[in-house]
Formats: sequence, C-alpha cells, structure tokens
Amino acid sequence: MTRTGIASSHLDTVFGRKEDQNRKQECESLYVTITEAAHRSGVSTKTIQRAIHAGKLQAHYPQPNRCEIDVTELSVFLPGHVQLRVQATPEDRLVELEQRVQHLEYLVQELLSRQEITQLKQATKRQERPTGALPKQFVSLLVFTRLHNVVESTMQVHMDLGVLPIKRGAWTDAEGREVTLALDAKGRAAFYQLYRHLPHFMSCPHCPHGYQDRVSGQG
Repeated sequence: MTRTGIASSHLDTVFGRKEDQNRKQECESLYVTITEAAHRSGVSTKTIQRAIHAGKLQAHYPQPNRCEIDVTELSVFLPGHVQLRVQATPEDRLVELEQRVQHLEYLVQELLSRQEITQLKQATKRQERPTGALPKQFVSLLVFTRLHNVVESTMQVHMDLGVLPIKRGAWTDAEGREVTLALDAKGRAAFYQLYRHLPHFMSCPHCPHGYQDRVSGQG
C-alpha cells in the first residue's frame, strides 16, 4: 500500500471514531418533550407526568413552560424494569373507586327494580283473585272430583295441559271450607267428557253435565 493509501485509511479511521463519538454524545445529550417521551415509551403523557412528580423521572425546564426529559431516563419504562409501573396518585384511585361505587349502585337499583316489578305482579294477581262466598254457579273442584271418584293426580295432569278449564279464587263454601279451585258449567261439562269412560267413574244425579248445567254438585 502506498503512503497516500495509508494516510487516507488513517484519516478514515480517525473521522469514523469522531463520528461515533459525536453520535454517542448526541444520544447521551438528547432531550425530548413529555409528548415525545410518552410516544417513545409507549405510555400516556399522564404517566410521564406522574413519574416526574413522583421523582421517578428526571426532567429539565429550559423555559418555564417547557419540560425536557433525557432519553436515557426513559429506561424506567422498558419491559422488565423494576420501576416500569408508576403508582397511581390518590386522585386517580379516588376516581376509580367512585366509578366502581356508581356501577355497584346501578346494579343494586336494577335488582331492586326487578324485585319491585315481581312483587307488583304478584300483588296484582292476588288482588285479581276473587274472594268471598263460592258463587252458586261454581262447584269446588275437589268436591266434584271425589263425587265422581276420579283420581286427583289424573285430573291434575289435565289441568296442567289446559284441557280442563278451572276457576281460581279464594272462596268459602257453604260449610266454611276454603275453595281455591272451582268448576263452572263449562268446566263440569269438560270434566264429564274427559272422565266418563274411566272404569271407576261414578255418575251423579246431575250427569251428564252440559254447558247449561247450573247444579253446584255439592252434596
């Protein structure tokens, strides 16, 4: 290699080292704003501000209204760093607590509203249920079933299926017995048609029961 080539190579080495030093110094002395610091760290500006106020992040104020942060200080936000998470301020915790309380209050109000609606429906049904003396055109379902020797479990199945029309109430018959299920003329006619073919069915003096039947069936 000629002397010129050696000199040129030496200069390149010197200039290369100088550029590396300049870049290193530039990186070591690079300052960014709060917004840029948040962008570089992947956090919010409020997190940066809380870290500064908590003394976990050093900041410089070249001007009263300008805050600058050394980029090397942002290492606290790197993954795995012990200071990655900045503790929330009391104000933040208070806001979060108030939001939770409001949500719980909403859930309680919704639950109470549902209970009130259910209770109202139940009360309405009770109010609509007729009371007093058993009307003359009605007959106690229990008395009518026993009079015709029909098994109550069989009759209950037809009630659940809706093929045996019944009347519900809270009456009292002539003998002072409580009657909650009764049959009108239509119900007695349906009862007769359903069970008259059963082997153990017993007819009464008023069978067959038609839709114009006005007999109470109590005897």
